Amino acid sequence: MTSGFKVWWQLTKERGRQAIQLLWVDLGVVAVLVVMRLLGRLTAADLLGFSIMFGMLTALVAFIAEAQGQEQVWVTNRWRLVPVAEWKLSGASVLANAATSLGLWAVLSIVSFGLALVDPAQDIHWGLPGPYVLPLAVLILMLALLVWAIISLAHMLSLMITDFLPGMQEKWLKRLLTFVIILVAIKLVDWFFAGLTWLFKLTGIPSAAFSYSGTVGGTFHGAVTGDLWLAIATFAVGVLILSLVNMYLLSHWVETKQVQAAG
Repeated sequence: MTSGFKVWWQLTKERGRQAIQLLWVDLGVVAVLVVMRLLGRLTAADLLGFSIMFGMLTALVAFIAEAQGQEQVWVTNRWRLVPVAEWKLSGASVLANAATSLGLWAVLSIVSFGLALVDPAQDIHWGLPGPYVLPLAVLILMLALLVWAIISLAHMLSLMITDFLPGMQEKWLKRLLTFVIILVAIKLVDWFFAGLTWLFKLTGIPSAAFSYSGTVGGTFHGAVTGDLWLAIATFAVGVLILSLVNMYLLSHWVETKQVQAAG
């Protein structure tokens, strides 16, 4: 049997190569923006704003590419015929996407922070309380895992349902399911941000802690990180439950779409 780590490492390398290609494009755009700043065509705030905006676009394109790559894992012989337990294959794919996403986000953030430090814009100050850094980092990791677990579930449910319908019916049903999934995803994003707003109010973290509008003041309270760790535990339970469902669906309901080559 192939180890789950080897499968994860191969998936991470493949998706990492896609992310690196997109990152090179992003860095090229940033380089053009820097030249325009040196020529006086942009202000420091414009330079930072445009770099962040294009970084978000880069992250979005990478997200779509990773989602397409993940779906291929569920339906191609290349991965489904690998001698590895299907629960390991499912977990490896989700972890590979989460690792690739976090790595890309980290590099894009470093680029933006670097620009802000080298060429600081007037009246823009970055601030984040030190005690919040670790729980927020873990919270971001849990959110990344939760997002990819949800996407995996959507892929598998779509594949499972369309497997019951042959021919032309499968094509229109996939389009319909895609539309429904998009609507559900939009609603989930709405609930997600509403939940974050509620969480921030509950913990009492100043809104400035998550913006560049000013430095954070006030006294740190241990209850704040306690609430954050509680939120992390809640997301972790959600990741575990969704992962178990995904593993069951992959093992019992989702079939490969490619026949094994003869010979």
